This record gives sequence, C-alpha cells and structure tokens, in this order.
Amino acid sequence: MYEQPKMLSHMLAGCVFFPGTFYLLVAGVGKIWPGLSRADLFLLCNSAVSSLQAIISCLVGAVVVVNCYREILYARHWLVEAYTCFGVVYFYYDIWSMYLVECARFPEQTTNGWLPLKFFLKRKGLMVFHHLALPAIFFPIIMFFRKGLGDFFVASLFFLELSTPFVAMRSVLLRFQLENSLVYLLNGVFAIVAFFMCRIAIFPMLYAVYGDKYGLSIMQVPFVIPVKCNVGCAVILGFQIYWFAQMIRLLRSYSPNQNGKHQSPLEKEL
Repeated sequence: MYEQPKMLSHMLAGCVFFPGTFYLLVAGVGKIWPGLSRADLFLLCNSAVSSLQAIISCLVGAVVVVNCYREILYARHWLVEAYTCFGVVYFYYDIWSMYLVECARFPEQTTNGWLPLKFFLKRKGLMVFHHLALPAIFFPIIMFFRKGLGDFFVASLFFLELSTPFVAMRSVLLRFQLENSLVYLLNGVFAIVAFFMCRIAIFPMLYAVYGDKYGLSIMQVPFVIPVKCNVGCAVILGFQIYWFAQMIRLLRSYSPNQNGKHQSPLEKEL
C-alpha cells in the first residue's frame, strides 16, 4: 500500500500546482493581454490548466505503459500512484475554476460577485457530477483495493485525457467567435477522433492486449478477469459514450446565428 506521507505530499503538491498555475496564468495573461474581459481571461486560463493536466497525464501514462508492457498485470511503477494522488486534486480544482468562469460570464446573476449554486449547477451540473463521481469511485480503487495489480491498465486510462486540449480549445474558439474558421473545424475533427480512440476504443483495445498476453480471445476476457474490473470499465465507458454522443449531436446541430454564436444548448456543458 502507498505510504500515507507520500500520498499526502503528492496531494498537497496538486493543491498547490493546479490553483497556483491558474492564478499565475491569470496574472501573466492579464498583463500581456490587458484588453481581455475577466470572463475571457478566466476561460483562457482554465482551458490552459486543463490542457496542461491532460498533457502531464498522457506523458505519465506513456512512461508507465512502456515500462510495464512486458508484464501487464504484475509490473509496478511508482508514477501510477504518485500521479493518482497528485492528479485527483485537479477534479476539485476544476469545479472551482469553472465556477469562477461562470461568475465572470454572468455578473448580472451574482450576489456580491458570487453565483447562486443553483444557477451554476443548472449550467454545469453534469460536469460537476462527473468531477465528483470519478474520484470518489476510482481513487480508492486505484490506491487501496487493487492490491498493486495492473499498473499498466491504470496508466493506459491516463490517456483518456488526450482529447481534453481539443475540447478546451473549442471553448476558447467559440468564446472568441472563431467557430467559422478552419482552425475550429480541424480542432473539432481532432477532438472527435482523439475522444473516440482514447476514451472509447481504448477499452476493447485493453481487453485485446490482456487476451493476447494470456492466450485468450477478446470475448473470453470479460469472463476471466474480476467482475469489479468489468464494472469499473463499464462505468467509465458509460460516461465517455454519453459525452461522445453529446459531441456528435453538437456537431450535427451546429448552426451559427447572425452574431456567429452557437445555438445548441449542449454548449453549456461541453
């Protein structure tokens, strides 16, 4: 089991890193680009931190996958639990950061500068649920209940974050009314491809890797591995299929108005 002092130190590092990076960016970008509104500044910095977290997550995943591929079930790498403790803080930071963005976007709805929680949850409730549910379920599984097995598979799931920079970029492009640009179109294509490959297709790929290592067909794997592994994968995959369907609906319903702003209600969650 991961040592408690190390766990706390890595979580503390996350508590400093994510909010600290956000506020440093707010200060720096605000000076470099003084014409930005507060809402645009916060959105830009929120997207930058989300993208940075995604890049770090994918780099950690790549290091662990390469080092653990020879023995996918029993090989260990310290980065898995270290980054889990560090990265779990991101989900809670991001809720706070999203709240600040919404406060800046809707000042007329605020009281003394703060949005009512009901208004915020009406706009971002699904994302808040996502950010609370995943750590609550999977942090204890990764840290306490898997008995040190499967670092390879845990690290592979870090690649789920690969699509995040594209999704974050989409929000920025929409905010700056660039939805009719080639950059927006290409970013959308990359977002959908990355999302599908790293958040949906990755699950059958992992089952196939397990089957290849142990001489099983992909159809046999679910009946061999522990039920909790199948349930965990199903829970994560369910979230991803929902978000992917939202992205496809958003793409199909896209229709800019005269001001070039998106009309789909899905924009508020994505």
